[in-house]
Amino acid sequence: MNVSKRFSSSNNEKNILQLVPDYSVPRYTSYPTTPNFNDKINNDTYESWLKKLDKNKKISLYIHIPFCDSLCYFCGCHTSVVNKYKPIENYVSLLLREIEILGEKLESKFNVSHIHFGGGTPSILKGAELWLIMQSIKKRFNILKDCKIAMEIDPRFFKQNLTIILNDCGFDRISIGVQDFSQNVQNLINRKQSFEITKETVNHLRENNISNINIDLIYGLPKQKVQTFTDTLEKISTLRPDRISVFGYAHIPWMKKHQRLIKFKPLNNENRLKFYRLASHCFLSNGYEPFGIDHYAEKSSSIIRNIKNRKLQRNFQGYTEDDAEALIGIGASSISSLPNGYVQNITQTADYIRALKKNKLPISRGYELKTEDKIYSIVIKELMCYLNVDLKQVTKKFSKDINLFSPNIKKLKPFIDAGYVDFQNFVLSIKPEARPLVRIICSVFDQYFVPKTKRYSFGI
Repeated sequence: MNVSKRFSSSNNEKNILQLVPDYSVPRYTSYPTTPNFNDKINNDTYESWLKKLDKNKKISLYIHIPFCDSLCYFCGCHTSVVNKYKPIENYVSLLLREIEILGEKLESKFNVSHIHFGGGTPSILKGAELWLIMQSIKKRFNILKDCKIAMEIDPRFFKQNLTIILNDCGFDRISIGVQDFSQNVQNLINRKQSFEITKETVNHLRENNISNINIDLIYGLPKQKVQTFTDTLEKISTLRPDRISVFGYAHIPWMKKHQRLIKFKPLNNENRLKFYRLASHCFLSNGYEPFGIDHYAEKSSSIIRNIKNRKLQRNFQGYTEDDAEALIGIGASSISSLPNGYVQNITQTADYIRALKKNKLPISRGYELKTEDKIYSIVIKELMCYLNVDLKQVTKKFSKDINLFSPNIKKLKPFIDAGYVDFQNFVLSIKPEARPLVRIICSVFDQYFVPKTKRYSFGI
């Protein structure tokens, strides 16, 4: 196949690009999005919300480990590079204290259905610290037998003896960052990672009964080329991961100053769309099913079954099968999602530690949900997960008039006229080929969205 010819601009891509604004749009891992959080939400607010949780319902836990062995210049996470292990030990000791305080405030041993370790690089933990964290969780919470436990790892620094603890603690899913195997791109973003070490890590995990593996890729990075990215996609396909995420590079140097260390401009929307299509074509050709806006899964994957049953969720970890109503974030910068609203922990690790030394939950800001927020949150979630939503059903659930959506529907006209959105009897459906436009379409329903060039990431 002549790759460059196959992925040259088509009329379809030109039409899509005409609908992409010159401003950035949110990724909608929450609604309202994090720029709308405020410091009126404090420790007392959070404690009151925790006490209102239904003790008979499941919860999920997110554990944030804000440390890495090396700085990736493209990274948008809250993390820092450490050369010694002592800061990690100190952090874990306070993280254990946060788990203890949470257990006290909840006043009941809640059932936990999902646990996710993110970062940073949570696999930077030694077995002893990981064991302590899991034992602390077991002491304060009831980990269900079918609980899904996942960790993000960096194969460049992954110590295989950690797998013993992963097995003992019931981890069943691993997410591996790759981004791009091109050496030119890797040099620019300061992430040198060979296919060989990635394959070795995948094989090692499978040999040790961890077969649910997700691989993360990024398009839109400076100096990415069609041929080299095609090579990356084909290599990933040979590994047959359970799931593949293909994220658009979030270029936000006004927030993440280290991104300025990348000496070349990121790809524009036209080229980003080209690489998006390239990835989609490759994985669909290799038997994967698309879901959400930028994810792919083996047809036998449980997440594909859950999509068909409309049981997919989207939160701060991206797409998940987690159906718990409450997600409790633990660790610096982590975000909790509760029925009453969102709460974010203090971002700076030193300030997070200081707060916990005072025996307080380290809350910095949050957002209390209003009824209309819940309505628009459902609309955006349904579009992000399934590419369709029945607006009548949404308003019926909240006893609202369908005319609530009239201003939003008017803004959909360009997408309807272009044939990318179908709107019949108040059911809104986005055509599969218009997946690159989903976030932009969702912004039509965002009551707080103000178009700005330097607030969110690229439109595609």
